[in-house]
Amino acid sequence: MWSLSKTIAEMNTYDPALIVPVYFPAVTPGICRLVISLFIVYPLSYIHRELVHRKAKTYQLLYFLVSGVAVIYYVLGRAILHCFLNIMLVWFIKLIFGPCRTSVVLTATVTMVYLVVGYIMTTSVEVYDVVWTMPHSIHTMKLIGLIFDYKDGNTDPAELTEDQKKHAIRDFSLLELLSFCFTYTGGLTGPQITFTRFRAFCEGTMKMETDETGKPDSINAAVKKLSTGSIFLAAYLFGGHLFHRDTVVSPTFHDHSLLYRLFYMSGYGQLALTKYIGCWTVMEGGCMLLGISYDSSLPNKWGALQGVDIRGHFLGYSNKGFIDNFNLTTKYWFIRYLFKRTREWGKWTSMMYTYVFIILWHGVLPGYWLAFLFEIPVITAEKQFARSIYHYCGTYESWSPITQTVTMTAARFARYLTLGYGIQPFILLTWQDTSHVYNGLYWGLHVILAVWLLLFNFCIEHRLPPVPRYQKKDKIEDRDYDELKKDKVHLAEQNKLNSRNGDTQGDKLKTM
Repeated sequence: MWSLSKTIAEMNTYDPALIVPVYFPAVTPGICRLVISLFIVYPLSYIHRELVHRKAKTYQLLYFLVSGVAVIYYVLGRAILHCFLNIMLVWFIKLIFGPCRTSVVLTATVTMVYLVVGYIMTTSVEVYDVVWTMPHSIHTMKLIGLIFDYKDGNTDPAELTEDQKKHAIRDFSLLELLSFCFTYTGGLTGPQITFTRFRAFCEGTMKMETDETGKPDSINAAVKKLSTGSIFLAAYLFGGHLFHRDTVVSPTFHDHSLLYRLFYMSGYGQLALTKYIGCWTVMEGGCMLLGISYDSSLPNKWGALQGVDIRGHFLGYSNKGFIDNFNLTTKYWFIRYLFKRTREWGKWTSMMYTYVFIILWHGVLPGYWLAFLFEIPVITAEKQFARSIYHYCGTYESWSPITQTVTMTAARFARYLTLGYGIQPFILLTWQDTSHVYNGLYWGLHVILAVWLLLFNFCIEHRLPPVPRYQKKDKIEDRDYDELKKDKVHLAEQNKLNSRNGDTQGDKLKTM
């Protein structure tokens, strides 16, 4: 017995999750295990390619379940029991109530209450660490979406949209449910995979490009994503020595010049985003290697589970561009299962309901409310300002090349500062720390936005031509959102040419 304990102690001595925090104090053992779990996806996907690919559906499901549970157990330990309990509660709801509205309401209520209570019990504002609420939040979205699809599959097709018909299912087994939730390709950090995609992959009905051995021809694409994601994670790891939370919340932060405070805050905000970009990109590469991310209609055929459009994120010149290119699979889920399904309540009611759900899904601390609700005036002001510019100065294509270059450079610089400013509550989380940072900047962006919104609504808007209304057939609820996602690529250049009145065709597709 003593020798076994000694062996375990020796193994812990060489555990990277315990070694790395010694040299990088900002990285907790939980975070280190999470990052290790992202890279474990690659050998697991390779094993699947070699041994399980195209095998019977039951073998596929068992492989995803066992490997996924092992990965999550490595990160969370016995806290994984919360995940099992959450899933089984939904399974019993399905058995008792069947495919009906009651099942949807109960599933959403039970999973979200469980999640919010978990946030209250585990949230720490001093040190961020990985706890069971992370996979629980992912499972909450999967379970709610699955029950929606289950209800749709047993509803008269005449009552469904094309998007709902595409993802509707008649029934599912317990093994499918557990494998779908625990699969290592998204059980901890996402991406959000629809059940129909997961089922098609396990059944072998998903068509994809293969190599001469019949396996997914995705190794090159996966290696590129792995390399890119690793660079971002390394940048976050070493950038923590330059930009740190303790600096922005310290009393001495106000002693620096205003420019120093402004740029340090923006740099700290941008650095915080790199960890999300790194994690999602590494995981996306693992999905590519497995083959589950294939979509022949996309320019990048293996990019159906893209978490962030890196090029669009860094080359965008508006905060709306940041939203459109960040956390994509989660955003599509919110649009498909919340925003579109509540549009009958009215656009603004639906939007606020979706925002409240998004905020509670992220956490209970005030920083989430401050960050997400701040998006509304920022995006509104951007559109208003663009409308005014295009009205008084002409369209973008009518400007000289120098004017275009200077304007876009200034716009990207402004976006860099405003994004770093607006994301502070999301990072700092508490009102005390957030107000401390904003006090040091005199609440500058808040003041500018308030002045602009008043100025536009009372002095400028009545001088501008009205924004054209769009036909019902263009509304998002009448189109498959996967098609809208594909349209984004083809409309990127066209938006520059059709941006009169500050409302591009791409914006129509995302805001209607």
